[in-house]
Amino acid sequence: MPLEVKNVAFSYNHNPSKRDADAGLKENAVLKDMSFTCRDNRVTGIVGPNGCGKTTILKVIAGFYRAHAGSISYDGRTTDGMNAAELAKLRAVVEQTVYSPFAFPVYDYVMLGRTPYHGNFSADTEEDNEIVLNSMKSTNVLQFKDRKINELSGGELQRVMIARSLAQEPKYLMLDEPTSHLDIRQQLEVMKLLRTISSNTTIMCIIHEINQAAAYCDDVVMTAGGYVIGEGKAEDILSYENLSEVFGVLSMQTSQPESGKKQFLFSLQPETRAEKAKHVHVISGEGRGRRILLTLKHAGFKVTAGILSRNDGDYLVCRSAGIETVSVPSFSPYSEEAVMQQKKLCDEADAVVLVATDVGSGNLVNPETAYSYLNTGKPVFFVDHNLKEYKYDNTAGKRATQIYDAMLKNAKAVSGADELLSELTD
Repeated sequence: MPLEVKNVAFSYNHNPSKRDADAGLKENAVLKDMSFTCRDNRVTGIVGPNGCGKTTILKVIAGFYRAHAGSISYDGRTTDGMNAAELAKLRAVVEQTVYSPFAFPVYDYVMLGRTPYHGNFSADTEEDNEIVLNSMKSTNVLQFKDRKINELSGGELQRVMIARSLAQEPKYLMLDEPTSHLDIRQQLEVMKLLRTISSNTTIMCIIHEINQAAAYCDDVVMTAGGYVIGEGKAEDILSYENLSEVFGVLSMQTSQPESGKKQFLFSLQPETRAEKAKHVHVISGEGRGRRILLTLKHAGFKVTAGILSRNDGDYLVCRSAGIETVSVPSFSPYSEEAVMQQKKLCDEADAVVLVATDVGSGNLVNPETAYSYLNTGKPVFFVDHNLKEYKYDNTAGKRATQIYDAMLKNAKAVSGADELLSELTD
């Protein structure tokens, strides 16, 4: 059964004996009303801005703090009915830092994970030794079992801490930012390790790096202000809209080389409201409008795009950046509905941008649409990366070349995204 968090509230200065304690809890609470589920044998990442209560909820779930409202359930049993020893056999916790007044050998430090199974002054058993060795093998730390823990690198120490936790034989493993202070390779190694462990152990971890959550977590719980903003599959929760709402940033989506899972590039949102009010419709294709689309979006403009085929690089950029797009199925002709939809967006836009692309009979409607706005009083921009070098015009009578020549003469011709942005913001 899963680990369930239901309507949990917590405040560091809550005094239930005071009058109006419930009202005071709601006002001062770090956790106000948090509910989510960690499903069995999956990696669940908890993400959110600094100070939103991520570490606090982990410590409440682990039993280090007691919730002032709501409940935590392991396998259908609430933590209120468990003593410390029972809880220690169910879950293990890896905190951000390790403190030890003694320079333990690594083997002895991992053996501390067997403490919940020992009586007072009882000796380690053969079973304990076997479990500890297996934990060290699975985390790749057996080769330095005789070294002192204060001699280890950050990545080595992190794996040793995970090994100690696995020695507890927990059903649930909880980690607070397991990759903090590690270099890039060590971060990836730790996250891959957690993926492997999740085949037998349910993992819940606080993740600071959104791209790690996207690549290695099955599920994500997004928090802000003491509440759960969303929970579910990582690919659903880590969206342009949620990241913008919770973190106040703009993002574009790419793919991780190894798995193809979502990865993001981030930028700050614009500061001026005037730029946000402008609407620009971009007509592009073949991936040539990518920088134009992202530059305008990140500058705060309302951006729409199309008509684009759904296998086009520009279409994929629009999807990842949350840009409204007129699209048609791959290798399909432009429908009358798509043409009318693009005309409507151009009519509504404050400016129309045409990016030069190769043109055939199938996509001729795109430059024709931009051309039709030249004498309407609406600003029309022509982005010509190749400076009059039209590599491919397979239209009757070289119609595309005629349109491009007219755009160079009568539209506001620019060479790229930076020049276009300058023209739009002057």
